Amino acid sequence: MITKIKKLWLWELLFILTLIRIAVAHVMPLSPDEAYYWLWSKQLSYSYYDHPPMVALWIKLGCWLGGHSSLGVRLLGPIAAFFGSILLYFSAKDFNPSYSGRISAANNSVLIFNATLAINAGSVTMTPDTPLLFFTCFSLWSCGRLLVTKRPFYYGLIGLGFGLSLVSKYTAILFILAFCLWCLVDKEGRIQLKKIPLWGAGAFTCLLFSPVVWWNAHHQWVSFAKQGGRTGEWNPHRAFQFLAELIAGQFGLATPLLFIGFVVGAVKLGQYVFKTRDSKAVLLFLLAMVPLVIFIQHALGDRVQANWLGILYPPFALIAALYGQYKIRSGVALGLIISAFVYAQASWGVFPLPAKFDVTLRQLGGWQEFAEQLNNRVPTSDVLMVEEYGLASELRFYLPQRTIVAIDHRWRYFEYPKSVIHRGYLIRSQKRKDSPTPQRFSSFAPLNTLQRKRKDQVAGTYSLYKVMLQNDKQTQTETVRLP
Repeated sequence: MITKIKKLWLWELLFILTLIRIAVAHVMPLSPDEAYYWLWSKQLSYSYYDHPPMVALWIKLGCWLGGHSSLGVRLLGPIAAFFGSILLYFSAKDFNPSYSGRISAANNSVLIFNATLAINAGSVTMTPDTPLLFFTCFSLWSCGRLLVTKRPFYYGLIGLGFGLSLVSKYTAILFILAFCLWCLVDKEGRIQLKKIPLWGAGAFTCLLFSPVVWWNAHHQWVSFAKQGGRTGEWNPHRAFQFLAELIAGQFGLATPLLFIGFVVGAVKLGQYVFKTRDSKAVLLFLLAMVPLVIFIQHALGDRVQANWLGILYPPFALIAALYGQYKIRSGVALGLIISAFVYAQASWGVFPLPAKFDVTLRQLGGWQEFAEQLNNRVPTSDVLMVEEYGLASELRFYLPQRTIVAIDHRWRYFEYPKSVIHRGYLIRSQKRKDSPTPQRFSSFAPLNTLQRKRKDQVAGTYSLYKVMLQNDKQTQTETVRLP
């Protein structure tokens, strides 16, 4: 009876947290990247310049259900976090090394997962990491079910989870690589290699990913080159800086006590694997450590963005709950408090921090008011031209009735109609520290300076120009009218 009460309390808490996330997703302005992905959803494709298409599909469905709004764009985020937590709960039961304390460990894994800032921030924003996290949870659950039940049905689910993860973000390949390594180094894994359903699951994964390959083959492999070109670099002079940034970023995104719990859990899991060679423990260890080692290797040559490690949070939540067990209650409480502060700051700017120290102000502050201010400065009949993809996307979202033309090399890989407009008004961020280039504009005249603000805090400063585009083929290739 007590166990049932505790389980009910967990799901009630998760349900309340989901409602809070939906409310925050509704109130919080779109970030430039979210608005950019929303533009993708206006014209669906097999892939895009930056990422595979899953985020565009999720936004399309969310806007169909929730309308043209911040909530519509992000609607599937809180829902995916809720169902991903359920999958993680059952994964913890399957990966538990013993039958004692299975429910307690499963509860803790859900609490740890949902208390991290990474998951709380990711569940109220819509980026490629949002579907990736859900399908990672799905893949983790499928792997656990296969090892416990031995049922061939779960081979298909593993192939489905891996394939949809890859269609979400290319970093999913690291999770797949870890599973393949387990098949080679573990006794149970080598047994799986002899079974036809496993190879069928691999073929299913490749089939799901094939449209992304087809798109890249017809677009100079640009998406693969953009993401894959970041690997293999070596920069010993800045390696310590990049590694320190990597650790500091995860210390913040996991929140301090939970980060320590992740480390303690990984060490104890490693010791357990060395001692027992248990197949489930070996698989969980590899699913967490193989991607982590690759990210650390990447940090020896270039900066690793903190959100790239999002794929690690499902397996590390299990590791912390099953093996770490380090100050879980305190860690969860601190994580939720930090996340509540970030929610409040991102939504309402409750603390007047300067933009230098407030990433929520820089990314989210005052976009709708800025768009309306710009709309009042430029006659409605004139064209707005924008070079930065994020700024162009924000203006397209908040000014749906205006003609907005985007100018950047990335737009040549989209199926948006090429623009035949040659004059209008250019808006650009003063962060660029330069003037419009003569190679792109035959003339430009500075007009006004505009500020984007949240309350009285300046989030960004922009220059407005009256411009005329060069009438040449290269400029026309990089110029599209946004849908």
